[in-house]
Amino acid sequence: MSFPSMTLEEILPLHRAGEFDAAERAYREHLAAQPDDVDALHLLGVVLHQRGDSAAAMAPLLQAVRIAPDVARLHLTLGGVLMQLGQDEAARGAFLRALELDPNLVEAHGVLGHLQLGEGDLDAAENRFRIGRRATDAFEDEDPLILLGLGNIYLARGDGVTASKFLSRAASLRPDDAAIQTALGQSLFAQESFAFAEQALANALRLHPDSSTAKLFLARARMRQNKDDAAREGFSELVAAGKQVFGATAGLGDIARKHGQTVKALKYYKRALELDPTHAGAINACAWCMEKLGDPEAAVRYLSDGVRRSPDADSLRPQLAVLLERLGRGDEAAQVRAALAG
Repeated sequence: MSFPSMTLEEILPLHRAGEFDAAERAYREHLAAQPDDVDALHLLGVVLHQRGDSAAAMAPLLQAVRIAPDVARLHLTLGGVLMQLGQDEAARGAFLRALELDPNLVEAHGVLGHLQLGEGDLDAAENRFRIGRRATDAFEDEDPLILLGLGNIYLARGDGVTASKFLSRAASLRPDDAAIQTALGQSLFAQESFAFAEQALANALRLHPDSSTAKLFLARARMRQNKDDAAREGFSELVAAGKQVFGATAGLGDIARKHGQTVKALKYYKRALELDPTHAGAINACAWCMEKLGDPEAAVRYLSDGVRRSPDADSLRPQLAVLLERLGRGDEAAQVRAALAG
């Protein structure tokens, strides 16, 4: 079936209806007659990208940019395709160029902010998101991508209350976005609103069943509500799948510890510590188990080794000092407390 005389206005309904094969054929036939039609080249690139063939989308998009280098939206779409191809630096350049041409492109601010967030530069990401937020038209809803970014920034800073304000708004605007639901669940978990966290995380998994982050936090939320069988099943599935293995293994240790199974808990905590030998939480958990099992010297060894190698050594020093004093090693305890004060 061919559409030799179709205009772009006639092709767009096919595209919007998800009839990507028919739309692609129509765009190509249109371009055979008008090879320099920038809008057709752009839309062909978009439909190829939507079909999952981002590599093929590059050719028409680059051709469109060569013909019309000062059209901001072309650079925006090109940046999105480059990101899908894993070319983050080239994508960053495309987004920055789009903003040079149109500083009010909210989508470009949003994606650049997420790139900075992924690099751990929270301040730069927040600044980018807030610029994008100001660029939103007063008569339009806020951009969910920017709200998600701001929520994730506050999550990273440990402020679940502020994070949930942004994420709740994002979820109301885009309720079928798994990433937003996952982040919202994490923010609610941070506030100890475990039932609401469970609901958001279950929504995330309904939308994206393979989200290991949502599975991990869902199991944690269920454990905190004493739904231990469901939590254990969730943690075990993650370990078996080789996903979120540290967090899931530590979670199994927490369940065993909760039920007074100290030896079993120690087994899981030691496995977790093998995965991340510098994790203060796993070190402290192993020390707690050894103390509970009547071996405070072994607990001291865990904590002392942890102080030397963990970047979060100060979280281990108070318990180390207490144990040293209990063992009659007051001078060492004083040194540990002095290091904490200094």
